[in-house]
Amino acid sequence: MKSYLEDLNIHPEVLNLKKELIFLRREIHKYPELLYDLPKTSQLVKTYLRTLGLEVHSKVGVSGVVGVLRGEGPCVLLRADMDALPIEETANLEYKSAYPGKMHACGHDAHVAMLLVAAKVLVGLKDRIKGSVKFLFQPAEEGGHGANAMIQDKTYPVLSASPIVEEVYAVHVTNSIPIGDFLAAEEFASANSAYFHIDLKQKLEEANCVYVGAQVISSIQNISSLVPPEYTMVLSTTVFQGNPEFCKVGGTIRNYEEQVKETLYKNLKNICKGVEATFGVEANVWFEEFYSPTVNDPVCTAKASNAFTKVVSKAKRHRDSPLIGEDFCYFTKEKPGCFLMLGCATEEKNHPIHSKKFELEEEALLIGCSYWVQLVEDLLIR
Repeated sequence: MKSYLEDLNIHPEVLNLKKELIFLRREIHKYPELLYDLPKTSQLVKTYLRTLGLEVHSKVGVSGVVGVLRGEGPCVLLRADMDALPIEETANLEYKSAYPGKMHACGHDAHVAMLLVAAKVLVGLKDRIKGSVKFLFQPAEEGGHGANAMIQDKTYPVLSASPIVEEVYAVHVTNSIPIGDFLAAEEFASANSAYFHIDLKQKLEEANCVYVGAQVISSIQNISSLVPPEYTMVLSTTVFQGNPEFCKVGGTIRNYEEQVKETLYKNLKNICKGVEATFGVEANVWFEEFYSPTVNDPVCTAKASNAFTKVVSKAKRHRDSPLIGEDFCYFTKEKPGCFLMLGCATEEKNHPIHSKKFELEEEALLIGCSYWVQLVEDLLIR
């Protein structure tokens, strides 16, 4: 097998733990669990952190787990999400999902494994660390607002519970860029993620809701021309179903700036008013909002980028803002931080996340895990 570890500064202890790192990722991959229902994954994380001698808080935000490496000085939070997706895995792997219709198609299994092993390495450095680290393992990133649940947890509010968090960081794997590269956006690390729903109901007997729905879709396609070209956005129709008496039109909205979202919402409402006045139907639009944009702090992003390039000296930093939804936004609303994407793509393994064929080049785990260790060394070892 081709090695991607040449000319890299993989932390020696991470390299020593390579088999353990891969074993953990594969074990989690075999047993994918959804949203907050994570009994097996949460138990694995809790047990592993306790064997390291860390202070452990479980059932945070229903099923989240936090390990605390406590010391005198500032506190940083490192986040890994744990939940999988309701997707049937088709990749032919020896550690393929054992649960039909469930799959770690977003790489959260890798996130957990990398952070667990990084915690193990950092425990070995605890006498040199001048501060605290919260290793946070989060449920329900895939549309369940798990980050907010952990922040708002009354028994252990992760940001404000002692030690109080000062900065927040997350890593997410991606096959959109090559292994060894990383994406650290200048500002928006993820997009506003929302869905629109338009219900058309016949008022006049001669009105045909299917015809009106087609007119609505045509009008939606023109909305993008009302947004200045310097702004990035997606407004895509994904649902069209019904009959002459009742019809549904729906789709997705992705953008960054609040004023762009307001423009899109306003024009969708105007389309509904227009078809009501013209075609003898009742038209109601409503919006389902998931995540607001994750905003990278420039100082934290510089720290993260510097740490990554210490691990991969030839790494290319990608700076574009991805049109993804991500609930790390709840953390960056409260504290400065950086959401960094870890390139994993190879010629053989390049299917995108959320694909039933998604595969991960496991040597990338060593890069991500070493990045975590390097970042904490940079932040807290003086």
